[in-house]
Amino acid sequence: MGMNVNKDRIAEVLGQLVSIPSVNPGFPGGMGEEGVADYVSRFFQRLGLERIEQQVEPGRRNVIGILPGSGPGALLLEAHMDTVQTEGMTIDPFGADIRDGRLYGRGACDTKASLASMLVAIETLATRGIVPPVSVHLAAVVDEEITYKGVTAVADEIAAGRLRYDAAIVGEPTRLDIIVAHKGCVRFHIDAVGIACHSSTPHLGANAIEGMLEAIDYLKREAELHYPKAAHPLVGSPTHCVSMIQGGIAPNTVPESCRIMIDRRTVPGEEPMEVWRNMKERVEPLQSSVPGVRYVVREPFLIDYAMEVKVDEPIVGCLQRSRDERADGRRIIGATYGSDASKLVRVGVPAVVFGPGNLEQAHTKDEWVDLDEVATASNIIVQTILTYK
Repeated sequence: MGMNVNKDRIAEVLGQLVSIPSVNPGFPGGMGEEGVADYVSRFFQRLGLERIEQQVEPGRRNVIGILPGSGPGALLLEAHMDTVQTEGMTIDPFGADIRDGRLYGRGACDTKASLASMLVAIETLATRGIVPPVSVHLAAVVDEEITYKGVTAVADEIAAGRLRYDAAIVGEPTRLDIIVAHKGCVRFHIDAVGIACHSSTPHLGANAIEGMLEAIDYLKREAELHYPKAAHPLVGSPTHCVSMIQGGIAPNTVPESCRIMIDRRTVPGEEPMEVWRNMKERVEPLQSSVPGVRYVVREPFLIDYAMEVKVDEPIVGCLQRSRDERADGRRIIGATYGSDASKLVRVGVPAVVFGPGNLEQAHTKDEWVDLDEVATASNIIVQTILTYK
């Protein structure tokens, strides 16, 4: 079975991480990741390991700790430090309480459990004086929950040749499954533009809300017709969701505008901007049955990429062998959500998504993670580091 990490140390490190608030500043009340960045920086400092600090934005930095290896290769471990907001939680979000083998708190599952498993794996090797066959970089990054600025800063360094990795493991709650493909995303607004008038004489105006209902119905029919044809064997079909709608200014005014937000999930092989252009070309020429209503598809405000790595990539087999020694019945799968891994794959680094915890617990009102599973993940990462060549 190889080397084992200390389970009490896992609980200690995870508890310390959860007790440091790191809500993404893009969310209400978000204080940012700087407290966790300080913790990670001091963690490597105490181990006597070199670290790289990347200033991503004022008060927001990535911390990359380096465990030197005996060979020329390099393996990247990556996990994000930010969490979603804490509104509506039924537990102390930063209490890090332990009950029945579970540690509770915001970020416990998504994804401080992964970060703790990686930190303790590095610490276990470093304190025992073990030199792995490849160098290992652990990147704790900002801003995964909103716009991926942290991993993008790492990817930019890779693209520029200043950092080089043979493979990456991206920490997310996968229940120790190995994710080799996941969906991407393109988000944008569609506006229906009408003509305002008094609601007592609606025939003099053009009701943008009624016009938008037609566009929504059209998009639904298009999805039913085209999305199944683009299904991917691991992640399924593309999808779209009308995730927000706004329109109207007063009870007695025919609305001249209505806006919807589209969240379109892409599959490997689809390019987000092509998907957007295709929807624009279909929606804008639509002739509404509401005379005077026209449609405008706005530029995307967020793009993320789908990703896929081949199952015969060395990192997949190495991680799978290490995982199968420690955890039975886990799989190699695809995911419908996105992760930092896609940005690494785009710059040529084979990246898989792996970590402790169940995604169903992420962002919940009583978020928790099973501590035994976090320890198992850490043991798997240790074994992967020692056997990766």
